Amino acid sequence: MKINNLISKFCKNFLIEKIPSVFVLLSLISTSIILTDPRLNIADAGNIENDIDTSTYFSVKIPGEWEPDEPGEPGGPVIESPLRIVWYDLQNSSGFSVLNKNIDVNEEYKFCVSIYAEYGWETIEYINITAWYDRGSEITTYNASNNLGGNLNIFLQYQNTTGIAQFKRLWPHDELITTDFTDIPNDPVHRIGSEKSHTVTFSFVPGYQIRYAPGDGNWDCTKNKVNDIWSWNFEISVTDNGKNAGGSRSVYVVDEFGISSYQEVVCTGTPSIHGIPGENASADKNISIITRSNVDFLLLIDVTTFYHESYSDSFFSNNSIWIRGGGLSKFENFNGFEPVYLFGSRSSFIDSDDSNIIKKTDNVQFKCDIPMAVMPGNYTATVNYKLKAKL
Repeated sequence: MKINNLISKFCKNFLIEKIPSVFVLLSLISTSIILTDPRLNIADAGNIENDIDTSTYFSVKIPGEWEPDEPGEPGGPVIESPLRIVWYDLQNSSGFSVLNKNIDVNEEYKFCVSIYAEYGWETIEYINITAWYDRGSEITTYNASNNLGGNLNIFLQYQNTTGIAQFKRLWPHDELITTDFTDIPNDPVHRIGSEKSHTVTFSFVPGYQIRYAPGDGNWDCTKNKVNDIWSWNFEISVTDNGKNAGGSRSVYVVDEFGISSYQEVVCTGTPSIHGIPGENASADKNISIITRSNVDFLLLIDVTTFYHESYSDSFFSNNSIWIRGGGLSKFENFNGFEPVYLFGSRSSFIDSDDSNIIKKTDNVQFKCDIPMAVMPGNYTATVNYKLKAKL
């Protein structure tokens, strides 16, 4: 055949015998050629000990696009995921971040989260924000069995399972106030402008007894980490309806903040006693003491010397006064030089309340051993209350 003659002539001219390797080259022209000689001879080649080929390229493709963080910062990659949290923060009322910082009770703050939903914002069903006091351990979780109570846990939620979005404060009921919620579509501030992305904020005011959490003394400001004990941890999780997937998708971030200590004696009753000299007279009624403390505390009471309202040289000391109530189950009298511990003792503090916005103690009773040799009339003294925190 003509083509075979051409091949034979080609091989002779280039001193290459007909072998399978040549078949690979020539098969691009014709696949009807069959060559059977297993040898490949290259004229005057000598020993071929090494060969280097640098014509092959190895490529790795990482999906996404580069998005700068702030002007002057290097930025970072945005991973192409159908659902992602682009940005988050905890801010004060002036818009400054308070992540890994102490916040104050009875002041307004807001959780912020920017979310991208590839298949449309309507696919977002839940945005859950849970926060909890870690009790000195990073394995503590929201509403754990040893960490129950409205002063120890927070649960805020965005829900849209029916086409109508709802913002909710699921927990606590009284110990924290929610003030405002916002849903900003096409958010230009955080550069995720798209109908598929929104920034959502949850504003709140922590109550007076939300648990004190100073951190470990050296805040680690690494984002999306919980690594400072004795703080409040929080998690922001986002769940969609699973469009174009086998099931719902969820993404989340975690971080921390602290809470400053707070103590306050809110109000106290005014004891009044009527009696005659030599009588152990009781107050007309029990008094109430209302306090606030978000940290373990002591409550001390002291009474000054009683002076006659008209004659200052007629008086008697406070060791005539007895008190019980609060942590005291039996009457104890003042000794003239130190206070009485209504809660706690010289060696121990009592736990702050896990729930409630105030601590009301309404069983405080006073008695007076009225001295024999005193002038009739009204005697008054000052009652001093001291709330001392364990810091």
